[in-house]
Amino acid sequence: MDKVVSKKMLINVMHPEEARVAIVHDGRLMELNIEISGKEQTKGNIYKGVVLRVEPGLQAAFVDIGRAKPGFLQMGELHPDFWQWREDIPEDQRKRRPRIQEVLRRGQELLVQVEKDERDNKGAALTTYVSMPGRYMVIMPGSDSTGISRKVEQEGARKKLKEIVAGLGIPEGIGYIIRTEAVGRTPEELQKDLDSLVSMYNSIKQSATEINGAGEVYRDSGLIIRFIRDYFSDDIDEVLVDSKEACSEAKAFFRENMPTCEKLVKQHKEKRPIFSRFQLEEQIDLIYEKRVPLPSGGSLIIEPTEALVSIDVNSGKSSGERGIEDTAFKTNVEAAEEVARQLRLRDLGGLIVIDFIDMRDRKHNQEVEKVLKQALKMDKARVNIGRISDFGMLEMSRQRIAKTLNDAIHLACPHCEGRGKVKSVEAMALSFLRKVHGAAAKGNIAEVQGGLPLEVAYYLLNRKKRELVQIENDYDIKVTVKGKTSFLLNQLELETVKREKSFVDESIKIETSAAANDKAVVQAEKDLNDTIDSEELHSEETAPVEAAKKRKRRRKKKKHATDAVNTETAGETSEPTDLDEPGSHEQSGQDIPAESGPDEITTESEGVSKTKKRKRRRSKKTHKEQETDVTGMPPESVPVEPEAATDTESVVAEPAPTEPEAAEKPKRKRPARKKMDVGAIEATAPVAEQVVEPAEVQKPSPAPKKARRSPVKKTIEEPAEPAQETVTATEEKPKRASRPRKKAPTPD
Repeated sequence: MDKVVSKKMLINVMHPEEARVAIVHDGRLMELNIEISGKEQTKGNIYKGVVLRVEPGLQAAFVDIGRAKPGFLQMGELHPDFWQWREDIPEDQRKRRPRIQEVLRRGQELLVQVEKDERDNKGAALTTYVSMPGRYMVIMPGSDSTGISRKVEQEGARKKLKEIVAGLGIPEGIGYIIRTEAVGRTPEELQKDLDSLVSMYNSIKQSATEINGAGEVYRDSGLIIRFIRDYFSDDIDEVLVDSKEACSEAKAFFRENMPTCEKLVKQHKEKRPIFSRFQLEEQIDLIYEKRVPLPSGGSLIIEPTEALVSIDVNSGKSSGERGIEDTAFKTNVEAAEEVARQLRLRDLGGLIVIDFIDMRDRKHNQEVEKVLKQALKMDKARVNIGRISDFGMLEMSRQRIAKTLNDAIHLACPHCEGRGKVKSVEAMALSFLRKVHGAAAKGNIAEVQGGLPLEVAYYLLNRKKRELVQIENDYDIKVTVKGKTSFLLNQLELETVKREKSFVDESIKIETSAAANDKAVVQAEKDLNDTIDSEELHSEETAPVEAAKKRKRRRKKKKHATDAVNTETAGETSEPTDLDEPGSHEQSGQDIPAESGPDEITTESEGVSKTKKRKRRRSKKTHKEQETDVTGMPPESVPVEPEAATDTESVVAEPAPTEPEAAEKPKRKRPARKKMDVGAIEATAPVAEQVVEPAEVQKPSPAPKKARRSPVKKTIEEPAEPAQETVTATEEKPKRASRPRKKAPTPD
C-alpha cells in the first residue's frame, strides 16, 4: 500500500509588514517565499523608460524608470522595434546587427520590463522583450518564438499540447510558451488564459502612451496571487489562509482561473499560529544558519560569497556498516537531496560549487549526480548541472529568481559590517594609539579626543597609560580617552583640536632648536677659523706694503718734526745723570726699535693674544725705564700731560705718533716748576710712576697701521742716549689721551 503524502499550501499574512507563503510535504518545508512591506519584488513590472546615457564601451544604456536607481539595458535586450538608425548610417549597412550607439540616443523613450531586481549597488536589469505570464501559458509580444516547457517530458503530453495550441486564436506577432500546468487542461481553459493576457498587454500599451516621462505602467500581482499562480498544483490537497481578506482574494483568483479548485481554499481559525501549527518556525530559522544537519549525523556548511556559493559536505558522526566508502556514499546522497532543498528555500543563484566527500567507486559518483538532478526537478529556476570531478567537486549554476532570503530579511551586522568577525580589545587599543601618534606627529594638533567602547577605554587607561603619557610628553599635546556605552565593539571616534598658528610656529621652532643651535655653533666656529686665516693671510700679504707706505709718510714728516723738536728742546742738557744705569739704558734702547721697527709690526699683526702676552712682559721693564728717564731729566724737560680720555682701546692700540698737526699747534702752557735736585726728583718719581703705570698696564704692542715713531728714532743720533730715554718716557704718557700729543724735545 502506497504511503499517502500530504501536501499543503500555507499563507500567513497576519502581520501587514510581512507576508509568508509556504508549501509543506508531510510536515517538511519544501518551498518558502517571504515579502516585506517596502521591499516588494519588482521583477515582472513594466515601466516607461527614458534613456539617460549610452555607454559604447559597455554596449549598454542606463535608463530612467522612475525609481531611485536607473535600470541597465544591454544591447542584446533591445528589441528591433526600438531601433532608430542614425542618419549618417547608409541604407546598405542597416541590414547588419548594429551597435547600441547607432540605434539608441539620449532622451529616447522605451517600454521596458524588469528582468532582475536591484541588488546591492546595481540597478535593475531591463529588457524590451516583454513577457506576460499566465496560469497556463506565457505570451511574448513582438516575438515569433513558440515552445513547450522542458519540464513536460512525456512525449504524448507534449504532442497533445501542440494540437491544442494549434486550435487557439493566437494573434500575429505574439510568441508563447506553454507551461507545465497546462498538461491535462482543456482548450477552453487555455483560450481563456490567452485572451486575458492579450487584453492585459493592450491595456499596458495604452497606459504607456498616456504617461509623460518615466514611470510605472504595470505592476505584477502580489505575493499571494503570484505564489498561487506559479506554485499551485493538482497534488496540493489544501490551501490554508490565516486572514479573512487574503482568503477572499485567493478564492476570487481560483474562481476566475480554476473554478474546480476553489473549494480547497480554507481560512485558518485556530488560535495557534498557522506556521507553528505545522512546526515550520524551527525549519525557517534553520534557513539562516550556516550549518545544516543531515539525518545520518553529517552536515552541510553553506557559505555565500560575492563570486560563488560554496557548499561543503562533512561526514560528522555518520557511519556505514561497510566502512569508509559506504559512509561517504550515504552522506553524499543525503547531502544531494538537502542541497536541492536549501537552494530553493534560500533562493541561492549564480555559480554553486559542492564539495562532496571523496568516493573511490565511480558508480557511487554517478548515483549521487542522479539523486541531485532528480531533486532539482522541482525547482522553478533554470539549473545547469556538471559532473563530480576527480577532486570530488561538482559545479552547477542556478537562475536567481528574486532576492535571497538572507538579503531580504537580514541587515549587515553593525559590529562586523558583514565580515562575521570583529577586532579584539587589544587590537582596537593599538589601532587607537597608532592613530593618535599619527595625528600628533603632524605638529599642529593641540588635543586628541577619542571615543571608544568601554572595554577598549578601560584597557587603554590601565594597560597603555604609559604610552599615552609618553605621546603627550613627546608632542606636547593632550590625549583624552572617553568610554561610551553606546559604542559598538568595532566603533572608534577620533576628534582633533588644532593649535593656533602662532603657537604652531613657536612649537616648530622649539622642536628644531637643538639641531639649529648645533648647526649655528658649527657654522660660527667655521666662520671664525676662516676669518682668522684670512686675516693672517691678508696681514702677511699687506704688511710689507703698509710698512713701505709708512716709511714714506715718515720721511715727509721728518722736516716738520725735526724743527719742532729742536725748538722745544733748546737749552736742555743732553748729558746723562748719575742715576742712569747701563742696564736700563740698554733696555730702553732695545725697546724703542722693538716698538717702531717694521719687524715688530709684522709680528703684531699675527694675533691679538700674542701682543697682549708680550706687553705684559714688558710692562715692568718699561716702568723702570720711565722712572729712570724722569729721574735723569731736568724738571723743565718732564712734561705734565692732562688726564687720558676714556677711549682706552685706541690708546692701547695706537702709540703716540709724531704728526705735523701736533707740531703746528700752539704749545700748551704749563705751570713753571722750580729746579730740583736729584733727591727732589727721586721724591717726585712715584708721582710720575702713578701717571705712567696705568698706561703701561693697558698698553699693547703698537698696531701695525700707526707705528710712526721711526722718524723720532732717526732724529735722535749718536751722543743723545739720555735723550732717547727721555723721549721714551714722554711718549708713553700720551697713550691714554684721546688725541696725539707732542713729543718731548730732544737735545741735539
